[in-house]
Amino acid sequence: MFVFNFKAKPSKKLFVIFSVMSIVTAVVCVYCMVSMQNAMLGTATCDEIGEYSVSAQNAGEELDFLSRFSIEADGGSRIEKAIVIPQSFNETYEEYNNLQKRQGLDLSRYKGKDASMVKYSLKDSKYRYALLLVRDGRVIGAHLTNGEYGSKNVPLTEEDGQTR
Repeated sequence: MFVFNFKAKPSKKLFVIFSVMSIVTAVVCVYCMVSMQNAMLGTATCDEIGEYSVSAQNAGEELDFLSRFSIEADGGSRIEKAIVIPQSFNETYEEYNNLQKRQGLDLSRYKGKDASMVKYSLKDSKYRYALLLVRDGRVIGAHLTNGEYGSKNVPLTEEDGQTR
């Protein structure tokens, strides 16, 4: 057994303890900041297409995101609207979040947070629109829709009506 013992005045012991605690705190803070930055730049994974980037810093990256799912959108049709993800999910939003989970995304981390809803018209698709939920330059949710009241939202992986 190893025992570290040193003799010092009480004021020096306090200084050493404070110094060690400060260093440990700084290391933990740096680790957390790096982890958060990596999470913000991350990827998602779904069975149909594997791992994919969720980066959406601009309209070009949003269109690239959709193309990973073989979805061709009209870049000139982009409409953006500010939204807030609900703080608590009702049954409908739980169902919507389950749709997101099927494509490797999860909105539960963003409850009560601001986001943008970005809508694109689709080319050569049985659906009229692709909607992306974007926060801090990354896609946090997405679905396809006909845009009609009561129409069913479907995950991007079902663009052709079949799960890929």
